[in-house]
Amino acid sequence: MNPQWFGDSYDIVKRYFIENLKAIGYHVVFDPMLTGGWNGLEENFYHFLGASPIGEASSKKSALLIDPDTGISKKRTKQHVTIAIIATHLQNHEVVFSFDQSFSRADSTTEKMKEKLGWLEETGNVGFYYDSHARFLFAANSSENLNAVEQQLLSSGLPASRLFKL
Repeated sequence: MNPQWFGDSYDIVKRYFIENLKAIGYHVVFDPMLTGGWNGLEENFYHFLGASPIGEASSKKSALLIDPDTGISKKRTKQHVTIAIIATHLQNHEVVFSFDQSFSRADSTTEKMKEKLGWLEETGNVGFYYDSHARFLFAANSSENLNAVEQQLLSSGLPASRLFKL
């Protein structure tokens, strides 16, 4: 996450998801994958989103938001996280969700979401996408945990058509 984007509409969406996860009992921690010069603004960012820094201990069940500048790719970079990294985090968190804008305009978005969800399933985990201008991959270490997240989002009034699953 680059500080030039702090407070944009994507951050509002992140906050919405965090609030919904908290509503079903998750302690939400955050890996902002910081890029750029934050100069002490990190605490303001955590406060705005309503999430704790990753590594903050809690006795509650936990969810992790990963916030790369660009999204999910096969190769980890400063701007990208990988499905393998998400799967590793699912060993410590029941739910992991990640910002994902890494879609080429030349490729079918639907096919790329299917591909990434397929990679996730190969790790033994499950997931779905929030499909809008700000895409997010939601991953869980069990169908039960994923279904609870899905049901919470739907009960908040989110249209089912915004959730993409295999």
